[in-house]
Amino acid sequence: MELTATILLFIGVVFGFMAFTHLSMNMKVPRMTWMIHLIMVILGVVALIIYALATEKVEKHYNILVIFGIAMIPGLLILFGKRDMATKKALAMMYGLIGLFGFFWLLTYVLP
Repeated sequence: MELTATILLFIGVVFGFMAFTHLSMNMKVPRMTWMIHLIMVILGVVALIIYALATEKVEKHYNILVIFGIAMIPGLLILFGKRDMATKKALAMMYGLIGLFGFFWLLTYVLP
C-alpha cells in the first residue's frame, strides 16, 4: 500500500509540474492536467491514510499526512480563489515546494 501511494503521488507530481509550467508561462492550465493531478494526489493520500490505519507503525505516516495537509491549503486557494496571475504563481510555487518536500520525505520511508 505504501508503494501504491508513492506511485500515485509520483504521477501527481508529474502532472503538477506540467500544470506549474503552464501557469509559469502565463498560460491557462488544461483541465485534464489539473484533474489528473488532483485525482492522483487524492488517491495517493487516501492510500497513505489506509496504510497508516492498517499498519502497526502509524507514526511514520502521520507526519507526511500533516505535510500534505499543509500543502493542501495553498492548493485550495489556487483552485477556488479568484486571484491575479502573480498571486497564483506564488501560491503554486509554495504548494509545489511543500508537496515535493512531503513526497521526498515519503521516499525516505519507501526506499530503505
